[in-house]
Amino acid sequence: MTLVYLGCAWLAGIALASLLRPPPGLLWPLAFPPLAGLLLWRRDPQPRLLNACLLTLILGALRFSTTVPHFDESSLAFYNDKGSVTLQGLVAGEPDVRDRWTNLRVAARRLKADGEWIEVRGTVLVRAPRYPAYNYGDELEIEGSLETPPEFSDFSYRDYLARQGVYSLLRRPRITLLARGRGNPFYAALYALKGRAQAVIAAILPEPQASLLTGILLGVERGIPADVMEAFNATSTSHVIAISGFNISLLAGILSRVGRRLLERRSAIFAVAGIVVYTILVGAYAAVVRAAIMGCLYIIATHYGRRGDALTSLVAAAMLMTLAQPLVLWDVGFQLSFAATLGLILHTPFVHQGLTRLLARGMGGERAQQMARLLNEVFTVTLVAQFMTLPIIVYHFRRLSLIGLPANFLILPAQPGVMIWGGLATLLGLIILPLGRIVGWVAWLFLTYTLKVVEPMAQVPYASLEVGRPGLTLVGLYYGLLVGGLALIQRGMMPLRAMGRRLARGLPTKAALLALTSIALLVWSAALTTPDGRLHVVFFDVGQGDAIFIETPGGHQVLVDGGPDPSALLDRLGRAMPFWDRSLDLVVVTHPDADHFAGLVPALERYRVGQVLEPGLSDDTALYRQWRETIEARRIPVVHARAGMRLNLGHGVWAEVLNPTEEVLADARATDNNVSIVLRLVWGKASVLLTGDIEAEVEERLVASGVPLHATVLKVSHHGSGYSTTRPFVEAVAPQIAVIQVGADNRFGHPAPEVLERLSGTKLFRTDQHGTIEVVTDGERCWIRTSK
Repeated sequence: MTLVYLGCAWLAGIALASLLRPPPGLLWPLAFPPLAGLLLWRRDPQPRLLNACLLTLILGALRFSTTVPHFDESSLAFYNDKGSVTLQGLVAGEPDVRDRWTNLRVAARRLKADGEWIEVRGTVLVRAPRYPAYNYGDELEIEGSLETPPEFSDFSYRDYLARQGVYSLLRRPRITLLARGRGNPFYAALYALKGRAQAVIAAILPEPQASLLTGILLGVERGIPADVMEAFNATSTSHVIAISGFNISLLAGILSRVGRRLLERRSAIFAVAGIVVYTILVGAYAAVVRAAIMGCLYIIATHYGRRGDALTSLVAAAMLMTLAQPLVLWDVGFQLSFAATLGLILHTPFVHQGLTRLLARGMGGERAQQMARLLNEVFTVTLVAQFMTLPIIVYHFRRLSLIGLPANFLILPAQPGVMIWGGLATLLGLIILPLGRIVGWVAWLFLTYTLKVVEPMAQVPYASLEVGRPGLTLVGLYYGLLVGGLALIQRGMMPLRAMGRRLARGLPTKAALLALTSIALLVWSAALTTPDGRLHVVFFDVGQGDAIFIETPGGHQVLVDGGPDPSALLDRLGRAMPFWDRSLDLVVVTHPDADHFAGLVPALERYRVGQVLEPGLSDDTALYRQWRETIEARRIPVVHARAGMRLNLGHGVWAEVLNPTEEVLADARATDNNVSIVLRLVWGKASVLLTGDIEAEVEERLVASGVPLHATVLKVSHHGSGYSTTRPFVEAVAPQIAVIQVGADNRFGHPAPEVLERLSGTKLFRTDQHGTIEVVTDGERCWIRTSK
């Protein structure tokens, strides 16, 4: 327990120094009295411990004082908020790729000030366009204005970045690539492996299962769609996505077993090295580092025949982490991880025993008692972790989840399956992709189960409440009552048998049952997603943009546009298509505006595309250049759409191209709305008119040309802009149903009131109000399904 006391003193010293901000010159003299007392009472345990704690407290305060930054002319942050600068540096970490931009951590080396290059040190967070892509180790020259990170009323972005050693921001940069491959070869290889693993997961699973598994296995959460992430937050289940002690303990067990078989005496070195590499691979976040340190200490203690103490390991992990970076004490991930682990160490055995006895009273027979204990294992962990982290979640996020406990209870049993089968599928996919895909289908079951529990529960009324931030006094009182109350009734507790011994009984039967159940579920899932002989036109809710998925009665699949956000498009596609299907027969780009086009490049990388249909006008943007490079790299045939074309989609379904005409293309630019491809889908008596972003000029030409415009369903042009959907055009189309793809509360004011008035006699559906809208027809009648 000595280390526990010293660790608490160390953390208290850091916390006190952050409040009082004493100068280091004052702290050094204060260290001498406890140091003298330590030497004087070195044989007396209690005075010795007291002086050691006082000395450790002062050392903790001294360590914090060294983190207070002091910027001079050789510091990059010295030039914050002083206008435009030019700097050179290396991309010093894994690029954080988002839907519309990429965050680059650049370690600056030189900066041009007053026309002269000077040596500088410091790291800047650069918000660069998503394309062209940059990698770890790239040497860049960047021009732009350095900014001090802002502070908001409820969140300090400045402190958040300071914990990562970043004190400068640079937005809207002008970037020149100077060289590639200038980084550390070890990190370069590690990030390349991580990139390959992400690509494998994307190849073997649809969305949103792929991004969910990527978050759970590799710690990359940025690809998870916003609505999916919000569902996990609302149900207080987002912790399953973050890398945690479960990941590390599973990895430690595997590495220890392999190491003992292959290396014997050096097995501990092998296991510790593996954990360190994995920690770096997934990003070395606070919760991961805490779990990694505890895992390494446990492996070392076991290797040398010593009984590891979990509480001591936890405190040692906290000391080591704050020694390296004292500001981690204010990291939310560190606080949540520390609180949950502390609760599990102190209270899980007691709660587990009490609940097991309670459940066993109402169930007869040994098997019933075993089942009660087995279920209780998950419930106990959930209960303790929820109660220990509740004040921290409410304090930082001002949110109280009322449904968190049952949601966690339902999904936690599936998480070992996610980790084991997902990890195995990824490893096999790195070697033989088809084999990884087959194993990945089992992981898909566990991931889909998790989503099917979390997403509906997040929709329950009052599942999550917005609350005020509690005071620190109230938080302290809560923990005092929780810890003290449980401690009073915890006497006489007996240790419980390990869960593994209970699971060992009847393991072959359970494994066979699991295998048969998985196969049955996969077969039924495949059967339920086969074509039903109807035409499906799905208008995805992708915000302020267009993305339309078409499935014909014969199973042909067409994607028209991709919306502004890749993650949203991939999520909607993954839900609309069978889990095993990774191909699209045709991708149509109505015109290369970002709100129709930005999501398509990742879609080409994820799916095998048979053909691309586009207007054929080049656009000199980084996004369009990346589009062309991807098409050429994957050797996808491209057809330029022209009015008069007819595309046979099979089973009597035709797509007629009504625009662009040669006349429209003659003096148009690629991003002009009027070059949009207009498609009229026809099957039997049903028809759907897809209008892209055409404006009144093209609508007038179409009406005057006499081409068939009548349609059962009209996709309203340009998100309901007032420049489109003229009254003569609406009268010529005479739709029964109109669909507007539009973002909620968009800055353009779409849809325009006059457009809504012109469509007043039509059944109107909007993605901002109805979510994803699916039109289903048998060629005679139409049915509408919405996600909201």
